[in-house]
Amino acid sequence: MSTRESTPAVVVGIDGSRAAVQAALWAVDEAADRNVPLRLVYVVDLSKLSGGVEQRQATARTALYDAFRAVEATGKRVTVETDVLWGKPLNKLMEESRSAAMICVGSMGLNHARSGQGSVAGTLAGSSLCPVAVINRSPDAADAARTPRVQRVVAEVDNGAVLRHAFRQARLRGVPLRAVCVQAAPALVAAGGESRTEPTKLDRRLSRWTRLYPDVPVEQAVVRGHPYRYLADCATPNQLLVTDSHTAQVCSVYNAGSSVLTVRCGNL
Repeated sequence: MSTRESTPAVVVGIDGSRAAVQAALWAVDEAADRNVPLRLVYVVDLSKLSGGVEQRQATARTALYDAFRAVEATGKRVTVETDVLWGKPLNKLMEESRSAAMICVGSMGLNHARSGQGSVAGTLAGSSLCPVAVINRSPDAADAARTPRVQRVVAEVDNGAVLRHAFRQARLRGVPLRAVCVQAAPALVAAGGESRTEPTKLDRRLSRWTRLYPDVPVEQAVVRGHPYRYLADCATPNQLLVTDSHTAQVCSVYNAGSSVLTVRCGNL
C-alpha cells in the first residue's frame, strides 16, 4: 500500500463493510480511466469511544488492507493510496472533496453511519465539491470481491453537466444510456401516446453529445410528471442514475434502489 501523494485521486470511503469494498472495486475503472490514484481512506470517528486508539487503528488498517487486496485482485493497473483519518466521517470526506476527482462510497456502511441524523452519503453528495458516487451492491455480488456491474446509465436531459458525466460513464462501462425527457404538456398527449414535439426536443438536446460519443448507444424515454418518479419506478440495482446534487437530495434518489452519481453544476 502506498503513501499519499499530491495528485488528485478518486477517493473511496472505507469502513470495513462489504458495501465499501464494492465501492472501491467500482472506482477502479474510474481511477484507471482518469489516470489518477485510487485513494482508500478510513475515517475513525472520534465521537465513538468504543475501543482504544491502538485497537481502532488496527481495525482501520485491517479494513484498508482488505479493500486493497480486493482491488489488487482485479489485476487492473492503478496506483492505490491508503490513509487513516481521525474525525467525523462527513467532515473528513468533505475535506477530501476539495482536491478529489471523485468520491465513492457504498450505499450501506457510511450511508447509515449517522442513524437518526440523516445519511452521510446523501449529505456528502449534496455538498461535495466534486462528483460523488453512491454504489449499490449488485444482487449477483454476494462475493464482496466481485466488481458491481452497471448494465445501464440513466440521466435526465435538461442538465448539460449531468449529460456529460452520463455519456462518459456509459462509454467507460460499455453500456447504453437511457436519456429521459419530461413531458411538459400532458394535456396534449393522447392516452398511451407521446407528444409529437417531445421526441424532437429530445433529439435536439442529445445531438451534441451523440456526436461527441458516437460509440454510446442511446435509448430515449419521454415521460409525464417528474422524471425521478419514473426513475424510481424503473430502478434496478445494476442501474447508474446520474443527476445533479440538488435534485438528488430533494427527490431522495438514494432510496430508489440504483447506484447514483451526483454532480454539481460546473463539475467537469
